[in-house]
Amino acid sequence: NILVMDVEGVDGQERGEDKLVERRSALFSLAIAEVFVINVYEVVIGLHNGANIELLKTVFEANLRLSSKESKSCKTLIFFVIRDYSEQTPMDIHKQNMRATMETIWSAVPKPQGQEKSLFSDFFDCMFVGLPHKVFLPGQFDTAVDQLRLRFTEESNSDYVFKPCYHRKVPIDGLSHYSSTVWDAIVSDRHLDLPAQHKLLAQHRCGIIYSEADAKLKENLAETKEQLYSGQMVCDLRKEMKKAFDDAMALFDAGASGYQAEIYSETRSNLQSHFHKQMAPLFSVQLKALATQMADRFEEEMDKLHMEPTRYYYETADKICVSTLDEFEKQAEGRWHSIHYAHSDYGQMHNTYCLL
Repeated sequence: NILVMDVEGVDGQERGEDKLVERRSALFSLAIAEVFVINVYEVVIGLHNGANIELLKTVFEANLRLSSKESKSCKTLIFFVIRDYSEQTPMDIHKQNMRATMETIWSAVPKPQGQEKSLFSDFFDCMFVGLPHKVFLPGQFDTAVDQLRLRFTEESNSDYVFKPCYHRKVPIDGLSHYSSTVWDAIVSDRHLDLPAQHKLLAQHRCGIIYSEADAKLKENLAETKEQLYSGQMVCDLRKEMKKAFDDAMALFDAGASGYQAEIYSETRSNLQSHFHKQMAPLFSVQLKALATQMADRFEEEMDKLHMEPTRYYYETADKICVSTLDEFEKQAEGRWHSIHYAHSDYGQMHNTYCLL
């Protein structure tokens, strides 16, 4: 799916002489778009106003504001669509002239500290296409538009525009919140640091998905928890707990992995620790129930010894004790070491029955 945003150009009648709208729309477009399409008529190439030179200058200045000193923003593809292209001037000549114009504009743009030597190519790539006159050459125009469409829809196309280097790394479910924060910053005229906006978005969305995954784990474990706290033993507890854990983590990964890697990893680690703390008491309850079961079995076996001759008592009692501990460890194996917080509980249970 492709999201297309149509932004008013530099000569909209409704705006008149209001340059503020031009600046804001350029800033917003750069923050949101992977591909920045500029329509320019062939007859105005080489002119200052008609060729959108002022808009380009605004775009370049805006892009520097969107870049932090610590890391460069991802590139933006500037896609020039030359309208009413007559083919009298070769496209290569237009490309050469327009690139030279952009380099000139870039060299005149004030550079912030740390970016004095930055190049146009550090921030932008360019692509050009010519479209015939829509009214006088409708058939050729439609054919050219069909070919142009393939650059946006066919990944196998050699001129495919949505390359990874242009991706803003904003998942679609976070686009609305991200766009709102960017626009608010533009309208309030604050210094817009795009990486900071990405971080805020990642924190916001990962926090929401964290809560969803937490609710999923609670839902998955509700029945198991009820069984355990009612005193019942749960067969294959380890498998049930692992499945509940994996399902909840998969939910988090599916929703959060597309956001800023550092925030995603940190939140994921916190979520795992949170899950461990929730699950450890359930393992402890199971171990205590198992310990009680083994204690009852031990007492039953010991009661039978009262009828045995004294010379066999100590030898048989020792065997019963060892057998009970072995059975406890056998049944407990795999039920506690999946969640390391339960280790101490297992040790306490084991030591208790050693004393027996």
